[in-house]
Amino acid sequence: MAVVVIGLKVTGLILVVALTIIPPVAARFWTDQPMRMVALAALLGALAGYLGVTLSSAREGLPTGPLIVLAAFALFLVSFLFSPRRGVLASLLAYRRLRQRVHLRQGLLALGRDEPIFDGLTLRLLRRRGHVRRDGVATPAGLAAARDAEHEERLWALYRRRYPDDALHREHAGLTPIGQVLSADAIHALERELPPEGAR
Repeated sequence: MAVVVIGLKVTGLILVVALTIIPPVAARFWTDQPMRMVALAALLGALAGYLGVTLSSAREGLPTGPLIVLAAFALFLVSFLFSPRRGVLASLLAYRRLRQRVHLRQGLLALGRDEPIFDGLTLRLLRRRGHVRRDGVATPAGLAAARDAEHEERLWALYRRRYPDDALHREHAGLTPIGQVLSADAIHALERELPPEGAR
């Protein structure tokens, strides 16, 4: 309440609304914990105030209130773009990594099933990892990786059939190596239930 009253005198009615909203929204990009969010919002608000006052004092005639709000918006923009968890850049990188994982996985499964691969990105990823030669023929390392991918795919399929509710909560189930998600005992149990390759 005190912040709003003081802000009304410094920035005016319209700008104080922005000043009370922007710092918490910017802080939300950096953390999920309420107490840290409050502390970070206060820090961002104080930093915006300092930057706005400093800029307004650098040249005569510059209004303090709007510059404080502009500084707050600049901090929000930095958070929006560069936050490592929710920022635009982080989201784009995560999407790019996921897309590459999907293409690589599908490429290995295609190699294991002796299916043709036409997608350019898939072929580039397989070549980059040494799984196929330039002419598209699988290397020994590629065939071994394809067998491992096919085996993991069968394990994941069995896991999804046995535990459908649990599988729904597994992020990217089928792309993440199963050893990073399930315990060794759980994997051994699935291995025992796995039907022979080629069996229906």
